Amino acid sequence: MHGNTTGPRGLRRIAAIAAGLALGLGLGVSAHASQTDAPHRSAQAAAATPRTVSGKTGDALTGIADFYGAYIDAQNGSDPATKLMNDLRAHYLDPAFSKRLAAWERTNHADGVLRAQSIPARWTVTEKSKGDSTEALVTLTWSQGGGTVKLSVLMTPNHRIVGISPAK
Repeated sequence: MHGNTTGPRGLRRIAAIAAGLALGLGLGVSAHASQTDAPHRSAQAAAATPRTVSGKTGDALTGIADFYGAYIDAQNGSDPATKLMNDLRAHYLDPAFSKRLAAWERTNHADGVLRAQSIPARWTVTEKSKGDSTEALVTLTWSQGGGTVKLSVLMTPNHRIVGISPAK
């Protein structure tokens, strides 16, 4: 070797050689793997791919998505009448709508936010329209053939939900 291998240039050279060896070893293993491992490797790669969820402060659609995500997580707790669920309702629901929702729940014996008696496994929120208020389509999906519920959720500019109804 020429020069000092412990100086900055020497360390960079050692790092480059190590990276090249690691890359070469990875390619060698991949090139010699059997074809039957290909689906397994694809599933591992998909599982390792990071997912992204984003939102914006002050955005009504983000507010609806945040509410449903937190509410469903709270539902998964040990007691369906938890303080967190009540706090989420108090924060996100318009007080007049909250009273109407409670009446709907007494009549239908179901959770009015979810329009169901059980907890969905997945949910999506899609903006339908935006004007003075934001309307979103909330799709709740239950696992193992439990079905899907689509709801229309209306949020005012002051970030209060004033309506939840079956989507048309």
